[in-house]
Amino acid sequence: MDGFYRFCLMFIKLAYLNILWMLFILIGFGVLGLFPSTIAMFGIVRQWIKGNADLPIFQTFWQTYRKEFGKGNMMGITYLLAGIILYIDILYFSSPKSVITLVLYYFFWVVTFLYLLLGVFLFPVYVHYQSKWWQYFKSTAMVMLMNPLVVIAFLIILSGGWLILRAIPGLIPLFSGSMIAYALMLVSYKAFDKVEAFSTRGKPLQSLSSK
Repeated sequence: MDGFYRFCLMFIKLAYLNILWMLFILIGFGVLGLFPSTIAMFGIVRQWIKGNADLPIFQTFWQTYRKEFGKGNMMGITYLLAGIILYIDILYFSSPKSVITLVLYYFFWVVTFLYLLLGVFLFPVYVHYQSKWWQYFKSTAMVMLMNPLVVIAFLIILSGGWLILRAIPGLIPLFSGSMIAYALMLVSYKAFDKVEAFSTRGKPLQSLSSK
């Protein structure tokens, strides 16, 4: 009975967190709210996974949102600008007139796939480590390269989440962000353990220090 209560309580907390995530994206006028709100969401699920189940959700979310608004948006705007450049490149090569342009067209699609995956992995790395905003891109790419199985797990979680939400769209307002964030953060700990083990062998990722 106690286990069932905790299970239901976690579902309620995830639903509440998801509503906060969506609300604060709107408060930040969409683009400016997306990154700090997502950072706040990942920060809270990280604390839950660490065992801090009783932290005040709204207060913690709001404090993280305010604290990371500037730094998170600097990282977010840089990421989005890179995405715009990739989009322009794909449009430019979308009507290939030679083998070289055809190869470049598919090359940029592969880069776009990696770009999107890096964007998802960026948030667990951001809330777990302390670094300069511009260093997170290289650090996240290195964490991904060191953990191909975790990357595959990310793809499975994202694909599964998309299929579930597509089948039951009523879950979108309650679990579209928080449930996926919880699963991604849980899996990410395996990647972080490997990074920290790598660091103890005298080859630290100098741009990362654990929070």
